Amino acid sequence: MRVLFTGGGSGGHFFPAIAIAEEFKKRMPDAEMLYLGNKKALESREAPAHGIEFKAVPSRCLDLGYGGLFAHVYEMFASSTQMSAGLIKSNSIIKKFKPDIAIGTGGFVSFPVILAAERQGVKCYIHEQNAAPGRGNRVMAKKARRIFTGFPGTEDSLGFPEKTIYVGNPVREEFYSLDKKTSRKSLGIPEDDFVVFSVGGSLGSEVLNDVALEYAKRINKKEGSTLICGTGRPLLKEYSEKAAKEGIELGGNIHMDGFISNIKDCIGAADLVICRAGAMSIAELLVAGRPSIIIPYPGSVGDHQYYNAKTVQDAGGAVMYEQKDADPVVVCDKIEELRNIPGKLDEMGEACLKIAPTAVASKIYEEIMADYEK
Repeated sequence: MRVLFTGGGSGGHFFPAIAIAEEFKKRMPDAEMLYLGNKKALESREAPAHGIEFKAVPSRCLDLGYGGLFAHVYEMFASSTQMSAGLIKSNSIIKKFKPDIAIGTGGFVSFPVILAAERQGVKCYIHEQNAAPGRGNRVMAKKARRIFTGFPGTEDSLGFPEKTIYVGNPVREEFYSLDKKTSRKSLGIPEDDFVVFSVGGSLGSEVLNDVALEYAKRINKKEGSTLICGTGRPLLKEYSEKAAKEGIELGGNIHMDGFISNIKDCIGAADLVICRAGAMSIAELLVAGRPSIIIPYPGSVGDHQYYNAKTVQDAGGAVMYEQKDADPVVVCDKIEELRNIPGKLDEMGEACLKIAPTAVASKIYEEIMADYEK
């Protein structure tokens, strides 16, 4: 069998595809796989690293958030031009590869690939990670034979409830077996410390970094507390300098890095995580049973990060602050409050595990194969 994967522009779209690909490899070792994505995005590096051949297709996101009429006209023209080029390139690659099925996990790059595959008679399937669907999957839903969703209640938003199946978000297997003691040993963190992990993605978040900086001031050089902060590459220098001005000593119990390459162990080591509400970040925390303070990104499409976070808060696994309310002092007071209530964080962790997705990639594989073999 030949399986075509697409989806990317961010880890939130790419890693679900990898989790599904891992399931196909396990169940069907002889399957041939090809990943189509954007040459400038992480899938171009990470797909080959996971043993999947990668080929680039032109694509461009459609950003109509700012600017006047002329900016919108230019944006529509530029995006349409790139998407047309992507469709032509996808058609050419698909004709040569001859996939039996195509699986898309969202992001602007998936649009021309799934469209080209469906036009050539390939059976297509998509997975939507967020509580509020993205533009690409809303359009592609009509082309897909099955639509898999990461959150319940998304069926009506996509418009095809008869072929939409709630399964949860597929998480890589390594996140299901995290051990706090092992992760702390790997990172060189004392086994009995109270560990907070703050991360705002590869580009970082000033809001999250401001909270982390406030917390760093409170625990600077104090035994029994550790902070790991992923500032995002563009913000590392700025926040390292801010820390120095505040007299914060980096490298002791406070660790600051631009990019978190070992996010598995950082989550594994944490007692509490401070983060945005990307669907895959949420899913990883749930399967790891890690409580969190979530500050959703307010500019997300359809405000999907708010709804992602609300699902976890309503279940008791997180505390959510909208960005306008995320004053660093207030949030850090909440960190200390949660730390000081006996059993509270354990209770939140258990709440996460109760709503954690289980065997998602396996469910997706079985649904796809059952439909394919009809």
